[in-house]
Amino acid sequence: MAKPDPRAFRHLLDAFQLDPATTVFIDDSPANVEAAREIGMIARRFVEPERLRVDLAALGLPVRSAGTSPARHGS
Repeated sequence: MAKPDPRAFRHLLDAFQLDPATTVFIDDSPANVEAAREIGMIARRFVEPERLRVDLAALGLPVRSAGTSPARHGS
């Protein structure tokens, strides 16, 4: 079982108790993105980093600017 087989997506959704309507899937393969959409996931095709930042921000997700380092904890 592997992408883009819908069973692969359903298996992960079930295993992690995820709601497809609130789960974001990102992939560079158009076939995988379409398969995820068909089962109700929020799917975005990765083409380049800045486009992904725009797509994720449009979904209301927090996005760092290009070149921003992740915060370090417990230095």
